[in-house]
Amino acid sequence: MKNGERKHLLILLLSGVMLGVLPLPVLAVTYLQKFTITLQGIRFDSNYDNGSLEYVTESGTNIFNCKIYEDSGELGPKKYWFRFKLSEVAGRSFTLNIDHFQNPRPVISLDGKKWRRLTALEAPSSSKIVLSFEPSQNEAELAFFYPSGVEETYERVREYVNRCDSFTSKVIGQSFQFRDMILASATDPAFPDDSKHRVWMHSRAHAGEATGTLALLGFLDAVTTDSLLGRHLRRYCIFNVLPLENVDGVFLGHTRWDSQGIDPERQWGNPDRIPETDNMKKTVDEFMAGENPIEVALNMHSTVGNYEDTFFYKHVSPSVTTNFEAIQQRYIDAVNNTTNLFDNLSPQTSLLNSTIFIESYFWNNWGEAVMAMTHEGHFYNRITDQEWITDDDYHQLGEAMAFALIEYFDLPPVIGDSKGLFWFFY
Repeated sequence: MKNGERKHLLILLLSGVMLGVLPLPVLAVTYLQKFTITLQGIRFDSNYDNGSLEYVTESGTNIFNCKIYEDSGELGPKKYWFRFKLSEVAGRSFTLNIDHFQNPRPVISLDGKKWRRLTALEAPSSSKIVLSFEPSQNEAELAFFYPSGVEETYERVREYVNRCDSFTSKVIGQSFQFRDMILASATDPAFPDDSKHRVWMHSRAHAGEATGTLALLGFLDAVTTDSLLGRHLRRYCIFNVLPLENVDGVFLGHTRWDSQGIDPERQWGNPDRIPETDNMKKTVDEFMAGENPIEVALNMHSTVGNYEDTFFYKHVSPSVTTNFEAIQQRYIDAVNNTTNLFDNLSPQTSLLNSTIFIESYFWNNWGEAVMAMTHEGHFYNRITDQEWITDDDYHQLGEAMAFALIEYFDLPPVIGDSKGLFWFFY
């Protein structure tokens, strides 16, 4: 269903309600993964932005079976994402039987703000969570990984917009379910655009791949911060960042697919099939037709594999030229030189599909002029000390991806540092 058809259908439904032909409940949609239930005095709630859990049943006193929601799609079912709240838990101890095998250590929040990994005692196996609460702790929230729902993500973007005069945001269109797709942009307007490099980044083509958004927010932090390196980047670059592509899937708490069961990542051979890809294509086309076309495009994802390091998918010949391989490697090396959170210990390559990905679209139309590449985060251990990787680690990795552009574009040298996290330029 295309954009015009969706709007026409909504108008017909609203008209039917107003005329009394259709009852108001026809517009209400109930989702299996969004519910609230109280069992043995404990309230389970997944009925909110990014919340997801299929059901909870009693298995004994203080023992509950929790089933992770499986979102179905045209490419098959997918499941690992879960997120739900617990309340009325003060002084309680109980066990949740929940199959979280794609991430042995999910996360918990006791204040609705700060998250941490579960301990070995709290997650003794990949199918069990054991929790005990102090009398003063009456609420908690569990998630597969450090979450960033729709409103949480957009709130962070608004914070960056408000702190930086060189940062703007706009709605580039709406999703199938009429949620806004927000594009954030940053550059220094005091300098002319004619010599600037345009950089594109987007995340969450797949709804549960939260590491991509966490790194993207770190990238945004770097390019909007009032630091020497932040100002330097805005002096020489134009940044366009789309935090959420699959905005419906993120809201619904899906693992992978959009609200129609379609994979937004694979629609670039037929981009008007879903509004999310169509909105992105129109925005990309506008930039590519302008005086500052996109030169770098980063596609932020997550993998459930237990890799030694996060990695970029470098496209190789014969799907691209050997020179383009070198162009991609130059950026990979720049990130490697910028942070100790990336050592390229799990290098991955792929033959670029001829049509379906955004990288395919860039290559087919602009070839070596656009260095388009996917980054894959993971849910396991960071490379520095083999401790469980965190949201802060991905934030720092995103910052490094921004600062690596100074080396990649061979920008004029900078004297100074940024927060003491990265390398110096002299």
